[in-house]
Amino acid sequence: AACERSGGGDEVLGVISGLIEPLVLFLLAPFALFPTPARFVVLLGIPAMWVWRRAASRRRPAISEPLTASRQPLTASFIPRTPLDWPVLLLTLMVLVSLYATYDIAVSLPKIAGMVLGIGAFYAVARAGDRVTGWWWSLAAFLGAGVGIAGIGLLGTRWVGKVAALQPIIAQLPAGWVNLAGAEQGIHPNELAGALLWVIPPLMALAWLVATRSRSLRVRLGPGKWALLLVATLASNVLVLGTFIFAQSRSGYLGLALALPVMLVASLRGRARWAAVAVLLLAAAGAVATSSAGGGTSPGDVFNTESDLQSDTLNGRLEIWSRAIYGLQDFPFTGMGMNTFRHVVHILYPLFLVGPDTDIAHAHNEFLQAGLDLGIPGLIAFIALYIGAFWMLLETRHKRRNSTELNRNRHGNIDPTYFTLGLGGGLLAHLIYGLTDAVALGAKPGLLFWMLLGLIAGLHRQALASAG
Repeated sequence: AACERSGGGDEVLGVISGLIEPLVLFLLAPFALFPTPARFVVLLGIPAMWVWRRAASRRRPAISEPLTASRQPLTASFIPRTPLDWPVLLLTLMVLVSLYATYDIAVSLPKIAGMVLGIGAFYAVARAGDRVTGWWWSLAAFLGAGVGIAGIGLLGTRWVGKVAALQPIIAQLPAGWVNLAGAEQGIHPNELAGALLWVIPPLMALAWLVATRSRSLRVRLGPGKWALLLVATLASNVLVLGTFIFAQSRSGYLGLALALPVMLVASLRGRARWAAVAVLLLAAAGAVATSSAGGGTSPGDVFNTESDLQSDTLNGRLEIWSRAIYGLQDFPFTGMGMNTFRHVVHILYPLFLVGPDTDIAHAHNEFLQAGLDLGIPGLIAFIALYIGAFWMLLETRHKRRNSTELNRNRHGNIDPTYFTLGLGGGLLAHLIYGLTDAVALGAKPGLLFWMLLGLIAGLHRQALASAG
């Protein structure tokens, strides 16, 4: 009886402790998203919270039985252990090193604050993922943040004309209704599209889940709540997809167009998978042949050839990439400092196609930008994040197939590992986008990236706990 009372107390303390970390991050978010040198010290509350957990972990529960994955006290560790710990640690160290390289800490401060908030969000979501209920709430927060960014983007984006067919609609959209610090001239549509790529595939996975599991969800939630969930899911998909299309990001279109077929193939098994691969290859070959023969619509017909910024053209990107490589050669170990490339490039590596008054926010390649900000060690850590995340997704799906009891929710039979395809699709779509554009490390929308990694890590921790 004493053990049962102690176990019940541990559950209550675990739930309360689990609410502390998201609450702290929520209260500190404004200081990280809109930092100043005077406010930055407040962000030390995130590592202070980890130190508190470390001290609290010394107080072990007074029961002899082992704790299961569904009943672990959240004070059991300093931070939740994940396969991404070493890359995150290396990134953190390189952020500190970059303080030595930057010419002005005030210029780098917004991105540094974004990194602190992002890493804090990653570990908070990963820890919440130890419990199935906590993982679902984290997914809701992630998707809600994505929908919020889409809504803000619809009201505050600096729309440009690329797709001729969309111009009549774009002309009716509001522009500059929302004025954010750091985007006083409006949100850049390419960055908006890159951020939404993290959210679109998971949102599609949620819509598919609600549609295919309608009977069990209706029984569990009741007809009213199920109908509300269905409407909210469909409306969220329409809003996010619509905003993404209106952003007219060619890099974004390419990323989503390549990621969705990969998700489809990965969802199938056996002969159906090979049949899908054959159909996709035939469709791709047919599209290439039609375009080469001049019988179809070419990219030049779909996209306007002119842009308001020369950096948005292919030649402009090639020139920026060459300057980024020069910068990486000159600052290989320390990087030039976070957020400084936009200023340094016009001084050390002048461009011919892009005027000196043009604000080049990044190198239009996330990997080059990571190297410029944090040096080659930071670039290696950034690549390791992607490798580790995809490896966790593959291992989670493998363990799910080999264990009938994996991640079974005691309140129902909807397995959260269902979302491995959606989360992996979002990561892959943005990876492809990041080859020709960027949402730089520490940027405000980059919080979605860290939350996505946390959701993947949470699923992986559940898989390991259930298989073990």
